[in-house]
Amino acid sequence: MQTRGRLIWGIALVLLGAVLLAQQLGVFGPMQLTFAVFLFGVPAALFLMTFVFDRRQWWALIPGCVLAGLTLVVFNGENHFVRDEYAGGLFLFSIGLPFLLIYLFDRRQWWALIPGGVMTVLSLMPVLAMGEMSGQMVGGIFFLGLGAVFAMLRLATLPNPQMAWAWWPASILAGFGLFIMLTGSVASQIVWPVVLIGLGLLILARGYWPRPHSGG
Repeated sequence: MQTRGRLIWGIALVLLGAVLLAQQLGVFGPMQLTFAVFLFGVPAALFLMTFVFDRRQWWALIPGCVLAGLTLVVFNGENHFVRDEYAGGLFLFSIGLPFLLIYLFDRRQWWALIPGGVMTVLSLMPVLAMGEMSGQMVGGIFFLGLGAVFAMLRLATLPNPQMAWAWWPASILAGFGLFIMLTGSVASQIVWPVVLIGLGLLILARGYWPRPHSGG
């Protein structure tokens, strides 16, 4: 463990020194690399390398990816490569990406699909809102995306019959998405209250559903 820690810190310091030297020599040209970039970028690299050297440390992906996303946002704010809306969407995706990676590396962690999928859908909203697409369509796509997340969750857990509940939010959210697209912005004002009522009724109903008895 100590050897691995020294290796990670050694590589991080070498990379940091190389980047600073390249900046001083003008290798990056007009690009600005301020202290804030290194403030977030160095710990991001440390967390990500922690996972690379030990795949059991999947938790390190979460702070690593989030800090990497924050680093890119700060770097873009100083150099203006893309519009702020795209950078904001990228940061939201950096929050969801580690959860998707957690599931890809360990299929038993099915729960990670929910935050990973939801944040991925949210990351698309600033980009879609920038275009000529109406708010009605953006709202509909948002709910359709959330429905797709729960559908994907159920498909990923098909061998487990106890996960059949995921079809309910998938169907409800997808239905609301289509409802908003077809009926307009006025209908969208009642969507969230109805969603909350529907989910509450589902939770109450599950309390009265018959449960299978295990053989004794």
